[in-house]
Amino acid sequence: MNILHSPNNKKFVAYNKTTTAKKKAPYVIFHHGLMSDMNGDKALYIEKYCADKEYNFIRFDNFGHGDASGSFQDETISSWLEGLNLVIKELSKAPIILVGSSMGGWVSMLAAINNPQIVGLVTISAAPDFTEELIWDKTNKQQRELLEKQGVCEFKGSDPECDHSYIISNKLVQDGKKHLLLTKNSINIPCPVHLIHGMKDVDVPFTISQRSAEKIAHNNVVTKFIKDGNHSLSRLQDLQVICNSIDEIIAQQ
Repeated sequence: MNILHSPNNKKFVAYNKTTTAKKKAPYVIFHHGLMSDMNGDKALYIEKYCADKEYNFIRFDNFGHGDASGSFQDETISSWLEGLNLVIKELSKAPIILVGSSMGGWVSMLAAINNPQIVGLVTISAAPDFTEELIWDKTNKQQRELLEKQGVCEFKGSDPECDHSYIISNKLVQDGKKHLLLTKNSINIPCPVHLIHGMKDVDVPFTISQRSAEKIAHNNVVTKFIKDGNHSLSRLQDLQVICNSIDEIIAQQ
């Protein structure tokens, strides 16, 4: 495990970087989902795949996750975007392909806007605007009062098999409002995008990826809906679809 400090040296992300001797090999950067980390099945599978293909690869724990600094309850979409931009600036160079899972899909979409270093984006069960549509809009009166008065509230995932809950902060919800994408007429991502989503995802509806595709400005936008796929998309056949998208974007460069 390696550590990368922010410019003010008060925060750091943890990361693992695999490089290749190929001079023009792309940098594939994987961003995990909410309350996940860089050691998940998807990150490790894509890392091995990229090593076999001789692509540079970076997986990392963003602030408040895994071995990175910070408490989850103190972090926001803004701070996670800061963490991803830190990795992009300090650990990689063009061409860069971002692979973002769930919350990481939203953050990766934000990072890809007007960043010429990023030549491709692959999202997995992307959750843009989840703080608004999947949390705030679904809260009851008691939950809103807890968020506003105590600053935090406990939420459980929509999946009936989910055995854990999330402590969501009002800070995260309010900050999310500054980064909403699906309320825009156009999402100005200037590079090819592949959006992969399971149609049996009960946590983040696949229609969010469908709506994202309609709004992304670039014409090269591919949606891949896996009919029996859930939110995780960690089965071998799902992982192969993800890696195929990476190859397809690279082949177009």
